[in-house]
Amino acid sequence: MHRVLTSVLFAAIASPLLAQICPERNLGVVVGNGDDVMLTIQPIGFAFPFAGTTYTDVHICTNGFFHLSNAGTPAPGGGDGTSTAAELASGSPRICPKWSDDNLLAANGANVYINSSPAKCTITWDRAVNFGGTTLFSYQAQLFPTGEIRFIYDANTTNNSTFSAAYAAGLVGLSPGGGVTLPAASDFSLGGTTTDNTLFETFAALGFDMQGLTVQIIPTNPGYVWLVAPPSGCASSTNYGVGCYKNPDSFYEFFSPAAAMDLTGKTITMLRNSTGYTVLDAFAGMFQPTTNAATIVVGDDVTAPVALSAPMPVPGGGTTSSLHVSSNGVITLSPTGIGAAWTPGLAAFLGWAQTAVCCWHDYNNTLGGSVKFEEAGGIAYVTWDAVVSHQTTVADTLQFQFNLATGDITMMFVTMGAAGNNYLVGYSVAGASADPGATDLSNTLAYPINVADVPSLELQLTSVGVPFIGNSAYALEVRNVPATSPAAAVFFGSAQAPGTDLIGLGMPGCKQWSTAEFGAFATLPTVGTTAQIPFPMPANPSLVGASATVQGAALAPGANPFGVIVSNGTEIVVGY
Repeated sequence: MHRVLTSVLFAAIASPLLAQICPERNLGVVVGNGDDVMLTIQPIGFAFPFAGTTYTDVHICTNGFFHLSNAGTPAPGGGDGTSTAAELASGSPRICPKWSDDNLLAANGANVYINSSPAKCTITWDRAVNFGGTTLFSYQAQLFPTGEIRFIYDANTTNNSTFSAAYAAGLVGLSPGGGVTLPAASDFSLGGTTTDNTLFETFAALGFDMQGLTVQIIPTNPGYVWLVAPPSGCASSTNYGVGCYKNPDSFYEFFSPAAAMDLTGKTITMLRNSTGYTVLDAFAGMFQPTTNAATIVVGDDVTAPVALSAPMPVPGGGTTSSLHVSSNGVITLSPTGIGAAWTPGLAAFLGWAQTAVCCWHDYNNTLGGSVKFEEAGGIAYVTWDAVVSHQTTVADTLQFQFNLATGDITMMFVTMGAAGNNYLVGYSVAGASADPGATDLSNTLAYPINVADVPSLELQLTSVGVPFIGNSAYALEVRNVPATSPAAAVFFGSAQAPGTDLIGLGMPGCKQWSTAEFGAFATLPTVGTTAQIPFPMPANPSLVGASATVQGAALAPGANPFGVIVSNGTEIVVGY
């Protein structure tokens, strides 16, 4: 039945057959997955000529590059997530389709694959994400006995690790390494020529600009010619827009290096409600500590509890009668602390055993300043009063305000010296939290965000596989279906919709991403929080170029007045 529906849907909107240089659909065998992993040596399948030498083996890293060797000589480097042109030139022979901080998570079905044959070697990073991200993307490198190299990127490929700016950077290129002189960078997206055997381009976070393109790199011995074009006649599946409703249980911004700290003069208020907090910009004055203020956490890397005069509402429906303060800028909403670690780390922040707010940084009040606690008018104030950053002479003044009656929390960044080690500013509910991605706290909060005591993820639609002709295993999958949802469906249309808010249907915050005039072709059975329907592609070349947009929906009583939530959109193009 699904095959018939597919034929009917795409036959009406098919476009003419086009010439193609497409991704290799036979991905071959799994090499492995993980984060920052250098995988085991793999055969190329032929002697690959590269910069005057031939190589028989590759060592693939999950971070989007591979080293060349002959049975392990020269030795490869490690699983490095921080790409630099200097390392490209100084290390072992390396080819980099997209050297960045990628994560191949088993939970996403992600893997590195290799398909080695005497005619072509294909290496695929399939269903990757940037560290901390949720957008899936795939890219591929193809090696040929002539020395030609192809990089092929899907439309979602990007570089935006949330770990730090260094990890978010990216590099595309190749080099024989071994300490060669580094040439000037090139622009891969424009095509060009070089007489140097090292060729590269670097990208800052979100700077990758070759989504959906194919790069052909042809050796000229020495040097290369490279050509760039969108693949023609190739199957693709591109997610766009965002579903409703995503309510994380944390928010943060990581400032690396410390000089990136830009919150001086900023006030952030967390308004407590029955299910979490609304976080927004606010205007408030700093409460100047009086002679009644107690000096607390005296020393370097120390913690101490402070008693509140009345119980304060906290996440989970309970209250707390005390806070626990670390000298390094972390306050837990409980009598129990989480230690006095001085090196901010995202993984630790997201996994804290206690609910906490923080400006986590290596402070040392023995070098100057003090941490003070005071209550006045039903508000508890914890103030870092000109406290010096460790191993510097530079001081910060900031204040946390806690409304004992309402549970509201205000963070005031009066003067931030932006010195010393990194800063991590944010809030996280007790226990393991999914990474919501960094928030630009100096700008984003002009539009309030919500954080929940119990997190929820937005409804997501994605393809399982690629809609190439003859792919009998292709399917559509709706994720994060509420456990109480009795049904989910997918709707098809001929074009993308502009993301119109569906408040008029009683679905505020949900948006229409597909024109949906073809209607609901399928109701999807739900297994746990995932609903999937097979949608096999007929082996019919006349369908090449046919396209459609899809959006998922799920019944979700109580989520909004209409009781329905919708996903992002997915655009499908049938091809090879």
